[in-house]
Amino acid sequence: MAVICYTADTHSYMYPTDYVKKEKLPMGYIHLSSLFDEDAILIDGGDVLQGSPIIRYEIKNGLRPFFSALCYKAAGLDVFVPGNHDFNFGYDILKDFTSEIGCDFVCANLIDLKGDLNCKPYVVKTAKDGVRIFITGVVTDYVNVWEDKKNLEHIRITDSVDAAQKMLQSAKAEKSDYTVLVYHGGFGDEGFSGAEYVENRGGELSKLGYDVLLQAHQHSVIKPYMVDGTLSLQVGAKALKGARIEFGSRKKTIHASFFDVDLSIPLKRDMRMVVKNDPVYAGVEEYLSKEVGRTSKVFRDEGKLESAVNGCPLADFINDVQLRLTGADVSAASLPNDPVSIGPVVTISDVLALYPFSNTLVKFRMKASELKTAMERTASYFSISESGRIEISESFIHPKAEHYNYDYYRGISYAFDISRPVGDRVVKMVFKGIDLLRDPEHVLSVCVNSYRASGTGGYGIYGRVSPEKRYGKDMQDVLLEIFEKGESIAVPEKTDFKVFPEFVPCRLEKNNRVEK
Repeated sequence: MAVICYTADTHSYMYPTDYVKKEKLPMGYIHLSSLFDEDAILIDGGDVLQGSPIIRYEIKNGLRPFFSALCYKAAGLDVFVPGNHDFNFGYDILKDFTSEIGCDFVCANLIDLKGDLNCKPYVVKTAKDGVRIFITGVVTDYVNVWEDKKNLEHIRITDSVDAAQKMLQSAKAEKSDYTVLVYHGGFGDEGFSGAEYVENRGGELSKLGYDVLLQAHQHSVIKPYMVDGTLSLQVGAKALKGARIEFGSRKKTIHASFFDVDLSIPLKRDMRMVVKNDPVYAGVEEYLSKEVGRTSKVFRDEGKLESAVNGCPLADFINDVQLRLTGADVSAASLPNDPVSIGPVVTISDVLALYPFSNTLVKFRMKASELKTAMERTASYFSISESGRIEISESFIHPKAEHYNYDYYRGISYAFDISRPVGDRVVKMVFKGIDLLRDPEHVLSVCVNSYRASGTGGYGIYGRVSPEKRYGKDMQDVLLEIFEKGESIAVPEKTDFKVFPEFVPCRLEKNNRVEK
């Protein structure tokens, strides 16, 4: 019997820590790898080179080899398919990482114009029982939208579906027993198939005829299920879970299951040696605990629903920073999925927890009507229960939690009436005394981060408006520099914002569902 063990979206979370909580957590590739079958084919679906303090520390300090690469190599990784974030720092850093992991780098829709990445369109792995498994991979087409052009100077990302379809011809020629497609993307954007680039094309890919479609990117935990005859799944993020896929040797049978990190299981010998000789961890801990500034009082995210309804000083603070940096009229900012608080003493860890991704800023010139379109998407975050209470819309919770797709606005006075239909909930938009609902042609400058500017998360309006200016410095550095000035940051003046009808507080459970 052949076995594949699959991981994705680790974002270099190797240790059992999120670098925020002090206690050990059931997460991290180091411990997850101890559950891999001895003779399994090990595949990772990408997004390693961004998203955690350890990778930020390594990149900022030019440290090589990457600790995550050492861990993958110690685990015996066989195939690596890149994610969109693995292109964030350019060709040379991607080359360093892929050469350090010592496994097959596979991506059928990546054209390497320089020829130094040793990227293969597919590989065939033969298990001990002789079963031949054809493995190919593609990365989301949206790399072309998100990524800075200089980072793609020597790379072309082609159509993922076309590339995957062509690989099936190679699979036939290889006379493989099973076909596996690793896709750094997911389901959900099938309705946008007419656009130049589509982010999540799992629906199209599942129809091609592969036996297994291993997805990533959306950070969702999607249990194995059949879609158009293809077994599909997602394993979440931060090495909390892995997937085990078994392939029958006598007939075409496939079984898949998940496994979770178990901190009680001893590490394998090779991984123990990597941990023992780790030159990075102590430096990261010291780096994260460094005090960089202060606030006049604690800035809290009281809870995702409570903050979304009542406003949040953390969002006001980020928006103020964006307005000062860009000179825009209006700023929109979101908060991480998990509630965080900072102050009065602020460490590097606090700042990175508040702003976990390396986004830059983009400024647009937009009509009031276009801004309203974006704000209507934000207002769809809410729904009203049968008992009349405001709660979080299921669409922002399933198939994954997307609280980061709720935007807080600054620079205008505004209000949402949640009793109205989705798409018609913005009932107040006032900028410097101008009623923007009555003057939809009024033009403003609007600042958002580069993720939002790409049009993802349901904010396609930004993708249809030409940017006025892009800012090169990432917001993590901007925020750190503000605190490092040594001034105590005061609580921002609260944005003039209301949600109707009146909000009745509810208890938010751990699974982000509202208890009535």
